[in-house]
Amino acid sequence: MRWLALVFVATTAAAAPATPKPDDAWIGVFRPDPPGIGPCDCDKPTIVGAAGEVIILAPGDGTPLPEFGDVALVQPLTGMNLVAHVTPHGRVRLPLFAIDRRDGADAVLVLPPDARVAFVAIAPRDAAAIRIALLKDDVLAGVKRSLVGLEVGGVDIDGDHRADFAVTYGCNAWADGACQSKGEFLLMRHGELWRELQ
Repeated sequence: MRWLALVFVATTAAAAPATPKPDDAWIGVFRPDPPGIGPCDCDKPTIVGAAGEVIILAPGDGTPLPEFGDVALVQPLTGMNLVAHVTPHGRVRLPLFAIDRRDGADAVLVLPPDARVAFVAIAPRDAAAIRIALLKDDVLAGVKRSLVGLEVGGVDIDGDHRADFAVTYGCNAWADGACQSKGEFLLMRHGELWRELQ
């Protein structure tokens, strides 16, 4: 009986979903090449295909860029999820990538190549927690109106059908009683809390 109990505990531990770590995710920015596809004056998503490259940004906490090899490039708001090769300089060349032509819609979530990515709807509790996290960012000045019309795409990587990462599109600079510009935020879930990727 004791042996059976040990087997059960070991099997349960092995089956538990992995919790993503901050150093398992990076922020990328897509740049079209040639740069002829510029931002459009669009109120709604305007998805087009473009060649170019994803530039992986150095994390603000000093953790290193992903090593030379493959990475997963994920953008739930455009439906992109592909594995591609990253150079030692943190650049990924792409012959084709789906992008949103709206101003500031150029962020890409970069994950390890073996991430089991699934796009999921954001649960109400996570939507509320994401809004709380964004309002703590100085660029939105804590103004709730800055989140009107916020779009959120969820990414599940541990198979529990709940978002582990989120990519948003909406106001990213609020001042003088109005939104000054639009763009994207990338966030990661920590238990019941959400925090921005830096």
